[in-house]
Amino acid sequence: MRVSAYALGAVTAGLLLTGCGVLGGDGGEEAGGTREPTMEEAMVDFAACMRENGIDMPDPEGEGMISLPAVDPDDEEYLAALEACEDILPVDENAPSEEELFQEGLLMAECMRAEGFDMPDPERGQGIAIPIEPGDDEGMEAMMRCSEQAQEEVRGGAGGQGGEDGDS
Repeated sequence: MRVSAYALGAVTAGLLLTGCGVLGGDGGEEAGGTREPTMEEAMVDFAACMRENGIDMPDPEGEGMISLPAVDPDDEEYLAALEACEDILPVDENAPSEEELFQEGLLMAECMRAEGFDMPDPERGQGIAIPIEPGDDEGMEAMMRCSEQAQEEVRGGAGGQGGEDGDS
């Protein structure tokens, strides 16, 4: 019952961050001759790759968001498609550190347990396995809520823009 936690965590984090705009800033457009794709362009390419690898995934809607279908942790076809397409996912230079991801995982597991899901804390360096059955819309909504809360607490609070941590 274990999802390739790192791959699923990376994909989920990448997909949840899709409204963030251009990756890695504005550099390299003319100087290097090639430019980095925008997050939305990368998400369109990712969705196309997933379809090419047998997974029915729609193109992003609106602000570049992709709806991930519920993942069966034993679905080898889905995990193989993720692995085949993971290089398409853009790298955001503002992406969280391993420690931030671990802290988010702890908070997310705590939140999911509060939502009624039996979810263990993640182990350091191994990502997080999310116990949601395929077709469980309530579970997907809980996962999104918990993920957003964890990201906001870790990155928005103490781990974000840095600065004045002693003067409250």
